[in-house]
This record gives sequence, C-alpha cells and structure tokens, in this order.
Amino acid sequence: MAKKRPSLNSLPDILSRFLTTHGMAIHMLEFKLQQHWPEIVGEHIARHTWPDSVRHRKLYLVAENSVWLQHLLFLKPELLAKINRAADGEALSDLVLRVGTVRPPDAGDGPAPQPARSEQTDADASMETRAEIAAAVHAVADPDLHLRLTTLFSNSAP
Repeated sequence: MAKKRPSLNSLPDILSRFLTTHGMAIHMLEFKLQQHWPEIVGEHIARHTWPDSVRHRKLYLVAENSVWLQHLLFLKPELLAKINRAADGEALSDLVLRVGTVRPPDAGDGPAPQPARSEQTDADASMETRAEIAAAVHAVADPDLHLRLTTLFSNSAP
C-alpha cells in the first residue's frame, strides 16, 4: 500500500502561522499600514496623518494638528472600517488619535526608520536564535523582503 503524500502548504499560509505563533503578526500589520497608508485612507488624509503603531488591537494615529485631530474624530468609524478591510478582517478595535509630527510622504518607500540596535545587543543574541531566524527566512527569494524579515525577527528576539 502506497503512503499518502502530505498536502503542501502555501508559503503565505506558512508565513502567516509563523508570524502569529511568534507574535509578529501585529508588527506586520503595522508595517503594511505604513507601507500602504495613502491607498488605504486616500491621499488627502494620508498627507495629514501617519499610522504610528499598533498596540492591543488599537492603531495609534498621528494627526498633524488639532484641526485634523477633530476632523478624524468624525471620520473614526469610516477609517476603522477601511483599515480593517485592508487588514483582511477585524484586526483593530479602535483608533487612538494624537497630534504630532506626520512622516513626510516622500521620506522613502520603506517603513519609518527604527533605532539601530547596539553592537552589544547583537552580540548578546544567541547563536540558536540567529540560526532559527536564518532558517525561517531562508526560503524568501526577494532580497529586500529577506532583509526586512531578518531585521524584524532579530529586533523582536528576546
């Protein structure tokens, strides 16, 4: 009797499960919102706002001034619905608004710059953790995505 061959899983499914089990899914959502912010909320709103971070299913949204903050209060339900559609479901439960510096739209295609980890912190990372990260991103062919995932996992490692 022939052995039944196990079914193949798609790379997006594997990556999604990996991100969820390692607590990275929320960081990927944050990255996705920052990358596609103008497409999600529209160019006009995107010029005056920035999705700063996601914590506890809440998006912390920066508005450039108090007038925009007030305007966003009225648009909150609509914005939350648009954001959840872009996130493929009910990922966020609320928007927390504050006035602050909005990232300029021409600041590059990448995410907002993250503070660099010190060399000492990198040296403290265990060989086992680095090996797990390397194995996890090994199959990713796109060099840019490979580097971003490696950096994300390294910065999130305990």
